[in-house]
Amino acid sequence: MSSTRSLTIAIVLAAAFAISVVAVAQATPAVGQHPTTPVIGTLADKIDVNTDRIKFQTKDPTDVATFMVTYDPNGFSGWHRHPGILFVTVQSGSVIRTVGCSSTPYGVGETFIESDAQAVGAVRNASSTASAVLLVTQVVPKGSARRVDADPPNCP
Repeated sequence: MSSTRSLTIAIVLAAAFAISVVAVAQATPAVGQHPTTPVIGTLADKIDVNTDRIKFQTKDPTDVATFMVTYDPNGFSGWHRHPGILFVTVQSGSVIRTVGCSSTPYGVGETFIESDAQAVGAVRNASSTASAVLLVTQVVPKGSARRVDADPPNCP
């Protein structure tokens, strides 16, 4: 192999590594977020339920996970997306859910939905002194990743 070709390969590999390090460094990790181990069941068949003005439909096998997430005071989920749909209910404390550049507070008994159809999002405990606890049910295509870390949005 010629030295020019070796140098070119080395430069390309170094550039690819630098780009991957920058992409990883921009994602924001969770801090003070403690999910329990999920209990996961599988809906093996196609589901089509339409009752009481509520519709639930799957076209392929689907995993259903239930778990709890506790946030320490000032705890933060990090910016992320979820494949499928999550139903999240605040059990105790309060949180601030940010989707893209818009934030909404949620307190005990309030529910929000997260999905991959939304802009990148994050959840933050609204309190600097008390924990917050969320109950989560997540529905995803069978075998899918359940969380994908993301870069924060570019907000004004």
